[in-house]
Order: sequence, then C-alpha cells, then structure tokens
Amino acid sequence: MRLLRWFIVIVFVITTALFATFYLKEKMTTDDTVPVITVDKELIEVSFHATDEELLQGVTAYDEKDKDLTDRIIVESVSKFLEDGVCKVVYAVCDNDNNVVNATRKIKYKNYESPKFYVEESLCYSIYDNIDISGAIQAKDCIDGDISRSIIVTSEDFTGSVAGVFNIEVSVTNSKGDTSTIKLPLVLEDRSLSAPVINLREYLIYADIGEQIDFESYLVDIQTKQQTEIPLESVRIESNVDMSKEGLYSVHYYVTDSSGAQGHSILNVIVG
Repeated sequence: MRLLRWFIVIVFVITTALFATFYLKEKMTTDDTVPVITVDKELIEVSFHATDEELLQGVTAYDEKDKDLTDRIIVESVSKFLEDGVCKVVYAVCDNDNNVVNATRKIKYKNYESPKFYVEESLCYSIYDNIDISGAIQAKDCIDGDISRSIIVTSEDFTGSVAGVFNIEVSVTNSKGDTSTIKLPLVLEDRSLSAPVINLREYLIYADIGEQIDFESYLVDIQTKQQTEIPLESVRIESNVDMSKEGLYSVHYYVTDSSGAQGHSILNVIVG
C-alpha cells in the first residue's frame, strides 16, 4: 500500500512538472498583441469602379511582434449605400498567430448617378394591340450595367382593351440598394392596326433645366401599310414641355395617311 501511495505521488509530481513546463513554454511563445489598422482619412472619394488597391489607399497595419502587416490587409466587404453615393468599407488583417482585426471607413463614389430608364418603343398603343411592355423599358446603372431584369412595373388603373390614358409606375434597384422610380403615361387609342407608325430614335429622355431640345430631330421614319410614303414634314408635334421646371412631360407626334388613319407616338421628357 505504501509503495502504491509513493508511486501515485511520483506520477502526480512528474505530471505537474510536465504541465508547468509546457504551459510556460506556450505562454512565452504566444503572441498576446494584436495588429492595429490605421486609416489616414475617415472618408475618401473613389470611382464607382474602384479596385481593392484603390480602396486600400492610405490604410496601414502594424503589429508589435510581426511589425508591418500593410501588405496583408484585405477589403473584407463594401456595404450598400448608407446615404447618396456613400458606402462603408470593412478592412481586415491577420498576424502570424491568427489574430484578426477589422477597421472601417466611408467611401464616396465620384460622379455616381442613380439607375436610368430607357424606353424602346412608344407607350402609345391601339386597343387592338397585344400589349406587352416587359421588353419596352430598359434600365442601366453605372455600377451594375444593364439591370433591366430587375425592373418592376405596376399600375393601379390600367384596363386592357379600353381607350384611355393610364399611369404605370416603373422601379428598379441596383446592387447598392439605390432605387429609381418613374411614373409614365400609357396611352390606349381606338385606332386601326393599319395606322401609320411613327418611329423615334428615343422614347424617353433626361434633360437639364433650361436645355434647348429640338423635338423634330427625334423623328426617324414613318412606316405605313400604304404604297405611298409619308414625308416627315407631315408629322404634327404637340408638346407641354416646360424646360424651366422639373417634371415629367410628353411630346406627341401625329401623322395621318391617305386613308385617314392616324398614327401617334409619344416622347416622354424628364426635366431636372
């Protein structure tokens, strides 16, 4: 019994000594310091196509043990917009002992513009048309490019096959959470499908206040079912555009063929 007790004591002492040795060694080799990331400015302006290298300008990292860690900094994430054109970027760095730290700052995109809409055809139809505007309206964004697939079109008053002017709301959101919305008139008329078609080079334009626009220059050609051509000079243009005030306006183009059928196209103008 006495020998057993001595054996247990000796094993305990040896185990304790080994544990203490390994513990002290681990403590001596463990890095208790963590890196520090420093940013020279709390907000910087960059292009909306900025690379990680550009986003890292003015960002450095230092660790007491590993020294300069600037070349290890990565861009961990870039947020959606916090406000117009401003995002938060998150940086991260890891030292040799896997200590990870983060830092943040704001970036503002230079020359950023919200998504814009482009209309590919006149939103003026015959009540006998098979109306499908899903492909008529496009959207482009300076960050994401073509985002037409994200367009949502709604209307509270549209009634198919009934003549009238209806309101449609078109909205689209880019990857930064910026949403553009416009309300456009959709016109249905009781006119023949054989009526002449007035083609324009654009059906929605953006203009600055005070800008001078030649609406006649948007005419491209007139398609008819008749053998005779209709000169562009025959087109009558009516406009309610006020270039001194912000708003959505419409320019109407009318033409009548030899049989009395009237064609009608609309150019929508967003001023401001």
